[in-house]
Amino acid sequence: MAKVLITGGTGLIGNTLTNILSKKGHEVVHLSRSAKQNGEVKTYQWDIDAMTIDTAAFRNIDAIIHLAGAGIADKAWTDERKKEIIDSRVKAAELLKQGCDKEGVKLQSYISASAIGWYPLIISDQTFNEESPAGKGFLAEVCQLWEQSADQFNEIANHVAKVRIGIVLAKDGGALPQMALPVKLFAGAPIGKGSQAMPWIHIEDVASMFVHVLEKQLDGIYNAVGPENATNAEFMQTIADVLDKPMLLPNVPDFMVKLLFGGKADLITKGVKISSEKIKKTHFVYEYPTLNTALSNLFSK
Repeated sequence: MAKVLITGGTGLIGNTLTNILSKKGHEVVHLSRSAKQNGEVKTYQWDIDAMTIDTAAFRNIDAIIHLAGAGIADKAWTDERKKEIIDSRVKAAELLKQGCDKEGVKLQSYISASAIGWYPLIISDQTFNEESPAGKGFLAEVCQLWEQSADQFNEIANHVAKVRIGIVLAKDGGALPQMALPVKLFAGAPIGKGSQAMPWIHIEDVASMFVHVLEKQLDGIYNAVGPENATNAEFMQTIADVLDKPMLLPNVPDFMVKLLFGGKADLITKGVKISSEKIKKTHFVYEYPTLNTALSNLFSK
């Protein structure tokens, strides 16, 4: 069993990941802004802005899973917020590397989160895979810098992997509650053209994928998306079907989305199909391989 240091360990994915690792017998420790004991999980302190870290967090660790990062959609993309989004990922990785170097740590695995923001924000019939070039714009820039920051760990880790995460479906966090609310209120409708892809994944599957990458000692880039592609119109209709609610309203027009979300509107009105074939070839098995099974599970809880 491995001792795993997780950043962002109390976040949406980190909490589920911690539970799965612990149940499988791995030892988990966290890094956070304040040191504490979170149940059986020891939490050490770091400060990314000040570039300080408690190097005791690195003692006897076998792997790091770097999930921490300021929320992409939480606030308006001012220049200050854009810097925060990048620094919370890239400077954090630099701080982790400094901690490893100070303690003389040699890792079995370094696994970094990334995001499907790597891919173009367009509407296309093409299916993109891990070999596809990065798109353009702020999200693609973030993902490129994020993934490049993981490369420095090739010096001290036997395996370095990057996991490009899609839209995480969870009962009490992420985008799903917001998307389901209009449907529950009989106001559900496709957004924009409705033909934009929505690469989704169930929260338990994305957490299990990180465990799989760790235990199989995988290298390289993997898309953390479900095996079934869905357009926004199909996604909203499936929510309505699972909740047994009608879809009565016409599509929400692009201009209205832009008025509401400004520069972040493309996150909602655009998106491409993304392949999960690479991770499947490593014998990863999805617990929730279809949108219907994923949503049925989450809404039944």
